Amino acid sequence: MEKKSVMPTFFAVAFVWFTTHFGGGFASGRQVVQYYVGYGWYASFLPILSQAIEAFVFYYAWKFAIEKRKYDYRSWSLEFYKPVEKVMSPVFEAIFQLILVTATAVAFATGGATITTVFGTSYILNTILIAAFMLLLTIFGAELVRKAATYIAVAIITGVVVVYVPNVVAGWGKITANIAGLQAGTLESTGTFGQALWKTFVYAGFQSCCLGAYLAHSNALKDASDAKKAAGWGFVINAAILMIATLGIMAFYQDGILAESVPALFVVMNGVGSSVLTPLISILIILGAVSTGVNLIYGTTNRIVNFIGRNDSEEVQKENLTKRSTAVSLAYVILTWCIAQFGLIPLIAKGYGTLGYIAVFVIILPLLVKGVIGWKPVAESADKANKI
Repeated sequence: MEKKSVMPTFFAVAFVWFTTHFGGGFASGRQVVQYYVGYGWYASFLPILSQAIEAFVFYYAWKFAIEKRKYDYRSWSLEFYKPVEKVMSPVFEAIFQLILVTATAVAFATGGATITTVFGTSYILNTILIAAFMLLLTIFGAELVRKAATYIAVAIITGVVVVYVPNVVAGWGKITANIAGLQAGTLESTGTFGQALWKTFVYAGFQSCCLGAYLAHSNALKDASDAKKAAGWGFVINAAILMIATLGIMAFYQDGILAESVPALFVVMNGVGSSVLTPLISILIILGAVSTGVNLIYGTTNRIVNFIGRNDSEEVQKENLTKRSTAVSLAYVILTWCIAQFGLIPLIAKGYGTLGYIAVFVIILPLLVKGVIGWKPVAESADKANKI
């Protein structure tokens, strides 16, 4: 008798979204400052808006995948962008590939350096161990990726709550005073409401670049109702954790935290329980960086394996799944590991920084418009499954 999973699949998919979102930039607090806290009191609500935008975008994307039966990002984009798919599908793929190689390379660099700082071990050895961990989690299919994402998400959520909530509670008076000062203009911020709002859309666009990783799990959702639940719970989890981190950093607005390279570390070193919580930040950064790499690599592995086996029978696809997944994942792990070792991250990052702006027009607006207008599902007779 098959053992039934205790946790609904839509929760696992929501956790894939969260663990991809919670990368090194989020874990360190740098992205929170760059996109929210740096713009003043608007940070008290704009993080929630950005996650609401993403929730609608991912819901429509999953719904489209389910109703059109397109379960990897290549087949999905070819169908979604009709009648201009010959132009837009390659653009969508280029965005995802750039996110993949850069974010995963950064995961090696960040994770390796952080482990060296904490344990004093060799940086090269650390990155090799991270590579082996990523490879192991990406070669056995979507179910293992979702299980790993669930466990990692629980660990990250627990860690964020332990790090930030005591500091939010202890610093609530400072938080409210800083927000009031920013509203009144007695404290300086870096932009207007219009600029802060645009930055919120850019952040949502930047995160939506990872859509290819989430589409790889769309075939685990039974129907549009499941997609709605995954998006809904994903919104709750991501918005809550992002808001907690934002408020925790806001408590130190007048203490120079905006200039810190790792604001989260500044919070724990100058807040509650610094001696206990400082090592925890390092663990969160490692978990965040590695989980993002795993989810992104699996997203492209799923796409390439589906393409390789597009003319095979379902039996042959299943027979060759692990072998093909291993080959593809290994190639991407080696590629991104080399990028991290040979100092190519700054070169690639020049294009990486503009992706959020591009994705607003390539991913967010098309999905919101098409999601509202609707589309015609494929006929039941046309159901040619390309699930794994």
